Amino acid sequence: MDQDHDQFSKPQTDAAWDEQKQQAVELMKSSLRQEISELEAKLAPRSLEEIIAALSRCLTLTAPSGMSQDDRTEWLMVAAPELAELPSMLFDDACAHARRTCDHPAKIIPAILKYEPPHYWSGPAHFRKLLTEAKAKLENIDAPRLKQTVDETEKHEVGSGMKELLRDLMKNAEAGA
Repeated sequence: MDQDHDQFSKPQTDAAWDEQKQQAVELMKSSLRQEISELEAKLAPRSLEEIIAALSRCLTLTAPSGMSQDDRTEWLMVAAPELAELPSMLFDDACAHARRTCDHPAKIIPAILKYEPPHYWSGPAHFRKLLTEAKAKLENIDAPRLKQTVDETEKHEVGSGMKELLRDLMKNAEAGA
């Protein structure tokens, strides 16, 4: 059993090695495509119907008693397009924020548009950055790689420099103690 496992993890031929590398690349591509799809969904705006439904909940809590059904419908038709570009990842939290804080329909849209997520990593700027990075990785996954070379002289110079640095640090530590 161990021998079979070793043969799989350490291919004996160049063809087997190439096949394993290709499988790994395909797995990575699939993973990146999934990540891109999920990030794009989070950054995409909601449909107008979803926006109107969420705004209706906000309006129900803040509408003055004298606001007629026609007035409410008109308000929704004017207000909904204002949120057409808001990323869906923020939309629900922003609407919940508006329901908690607004006491008049005129305050709903400004509250939603000014909503800031509590953490940077939950905001659209961070997700746009992740999306850009994932797209770049996917685009460059098949790009040829430069061969890594080890310069023994440089390796020796860095090693001796590290020894000197450690020696100086030890002297400073002993002098400070």
